[in-house]
Amino acid sequence: MKMLEGIKVLDFTTNAAGPIVGAYFADYGADVIKCEAPGGEAGRKFMFFANGMSTYACGKDRGKRCLEIKLSDPDAQKLILEQVKNADVILTSNRPGFMEKFGLGYEDVKKVNPGIVYGSLTPFGTKPSKYRDKPAYDICAVAMSGINDQTGEADGNPTRLGTVLGDMAGAEGFFSAVLLALFHKVRTGEGQFVDFSLARNMIHLNASLQNQNKKGHVQGRSGNHNANMSPYGIYTGKTMSMVIGAVSPSTWNPLCDCMGRPDLKEDPEFSTLPARAKNHKEVERIITEWLNTFEDTHEAYDMIEKAGVACCPVMTAAEVWDDEEYHRLGWWVKYPMYPEWEGNEMVERNQHCPYFADFSGVSEEERLSAPARHIGEDNYEILEQWGLSREEAKALLTKWGATNV
Repeated sequence: MKMLEGIKVLDFTTNAAGPIVGAYFADYGADVIKCEAPGGEAGRKFMFFANGMSTYACGKDRGKRCLEIKLSDPDAQKLILEQVKNADVILTSNRPGFMEKFGLGYEDVKKVNPGIVYGSLTPFGTKPSKYRDKPAYDICAVAMSGINDQTGEADGNPTRLGTVLGDMAGAEGFFSAVLLALFHKVRTGEGQFVDFSLARNMIHLNASLQNQNKKGHVQGRSGNHNANMSPYGIYTGKTMSMVIGAVSPSTWNPLCDCMGRPDLKEDPEFSTLPARAKNHKEVERIITEWLNTFEDTHEAYDMIEKAGVACCPVMTAAEVWDDEEYHRLGWWVKYPMYPEWEGNEMVERNQHCPYFADFSGVSEEERLSAPARHIGEDNYEILEQWGLSREEAKALLTKWGATNV
């Protein structure tokens, strides 16, 4: 039995972060019904494509059942409110006030189901503020968290992160928040509204802000090195780049020995972490010059790794994709594909890393995700399950302009 089996979720989310949360619920066994506008929500159009269908959507909608429904139609609103009575969770990622327009906001649905857990994911939350109604995406949440301003060279401009961290970290944070509310509901029977903000989550994740009690202490841009901890950064030799973290005596002293500089262990300008932080540019110069004495930087890497210094290679995305250990550990799993993609070169090497952790009570079979469904593929099954006849369902789907009628 999957851990969330029996949990019923109505998923009204769009784009990226919200739909990913719906996929997480489905991964762990919940019955997730994706309720989207006729013709498909915006995330169905994200790159890349195979046979005219989004490979991105195939991932973020895995395991769900899909229903096309026009929320502005009173008949649709009545249907949803009737189903809310049996639901455990509602997921939304629309702008504040959107669901309320259709009588489907939290105050509306809790009248028919006081125990509902209603999760709202927005860029800046739903509380009144000058930011609340600002159009924004993942990149905006990251920019307004201070992280971009702390990323890049010291004398350069703020730098975009190399991945959509706002959405991916936002999805995990939103999933956790809704699960907390669901756990509370299981214990007490009480539902609640979960107001989750992408920007707030990124501020929460910005360790430079969390671990300081004075704004002047927050680290600014310092390129590939942490100016407050040294050595703690990315170093590049002739044939590879690596991360070195040697902030304690147990890692700094062996690094000094590897470099043939035992004198640095006693030098007051380098012997302690505060001293090295003050002189971090000189530390970076010493290490970089040593690395570049090797024609093959891997030799230096092997030396410091064997000495017990915290280090690792800076892996390319392709190297991460192919890493034997990651595959052996089961971190990479086969992507659940649409059947018609079989043999398509675009998705020939399909894989993803969907799970947060391994659980001793979850078997390999129970971890397998179901493929994503096409737009409206489950229209009739869901509407008939909701009490409509085939003819009634067809009439509504036709009125809504659904793809699958």
